[in-house]
Amino acid sequence: MKENNNTNTINAGGMSIKVNVIPMKEQEGCLKANASIILNDAFKVTGIRIGISQKGNVFVSMPDYKTGRLDDNGKDVYQDIAYPVTRQFRQELYDEIVQEFNAVMGQDIQ
Repeated sequence: MKENNNTNTINAGGMSIKVNVIPMKEQEGCLKANASIILNDAFKVTGIRIGISQKGNVFVSMPDYKTGRLDDNGKDVYQDIAYPVTRQFRQELYDEIVQEFNAVMGQDIQ
């Protein structure tokens, strides 16, 4: 695995987005890396997690927090802190995060 000290810049939804992916040192379970994005060189979002599901698919998890509530099955309920509002922007953003993840991890996983 190489460490990425550079960021990948894209233009999605009319805004500039810089993506930075940092592999986790201890990759236990499905989580493999952390990411951050900078929107229009003015707003940074950190705490984005990237993992690989049991089926082998890469997934992106936006920053969230535990609400202190439990669902009907007794599991903790989490609430997103920051997230894409439209389906189109979510797809563009997640595609770029996954592409940068694959480049940093030296893999070609879709």
